Amino acid sequence: MNTYLVDLHVHTAASPDGRSPLADLAAAAKQAGLDAMAICDHDLCTPVPEALEGVLLIPACEVSTRAGHITGLFLDRPLDLEALGRLPAPEAAVAAIREAGGLAVLAHPFHRPGRREEDFPFEVDGVEAANARAAFKVPDANDRAAAFAAARSLSPVGGSDAHDAREVGNAYTELTAEALTVPALRAALAAGRSRAVLERNTAHVRKGLSQWTKALRRGGVLRLGRAAAYVCWCAWLDVTDRR
Repeated sequence: MNTYLVDLHVHTAASPDGRSPLADLAAAAKQAGLDAMAICDHDLCTPVPEALEGVLLIPACEVSTRAGHITGLFLDRPLDLEALGRLPAPEAAVAAIREAGGLAVLAHPFHRPGRREEDFPFEVDGVEAANARAAFKVPDANDRAAAFAAARSLSPVGGSDAHDAREVGNAYTELTAEALTVPALRAALAAGRSRAVLERNTAHVRKGLSQWTKALRRGGVLRLGRAAAYVCWCAWLDVTDRR
């Protein structure tokens, strides 16, 4: 058995708010010392090669549901997102992920104020206990997620939730597996041989810039004005260090 460092939550420019192409993300992952990363674009199963820049790539997707986001990791085939529909019930999303050979993980479950443990009564395979963006609004979001995972005996997962290359590796998962392959890493997570690691919180301004990217793609003067104001607000939060 060996321990591998895997960022299990990364977005490419295919996501509406993603800022970096896959090649740049892979290069950043290699520089960060990661062995693998999961490509979890929003409601999109982005095709990926087996590896890039020496980094193993894991087919995945972040599904928006009525209960929040659920990442489907280690997918054997793309999800039928059209059949799932917009904002499906979380149980339907979990079932679809498992039918596609994947593992269903609660993504940043407590990143929004007011979230409670009772909001997640459905079955999943893991909980994102270290997310580098989760503390933007709720400082103890990761601590609560880790406690929730422990209470439910679910595998803890770490992911940067990177929306550009500079964020890759800010959080990751240590997986103890028999080999650096997608099936072996999946087996390790399913067996609970995982540890969620938060290397550093992502700067607020990175979130602001990803929202600016989304606004640019959608267009509209009002939307762009709001996004610009949000970038400035995020930069101010970083200066005042309110986390």
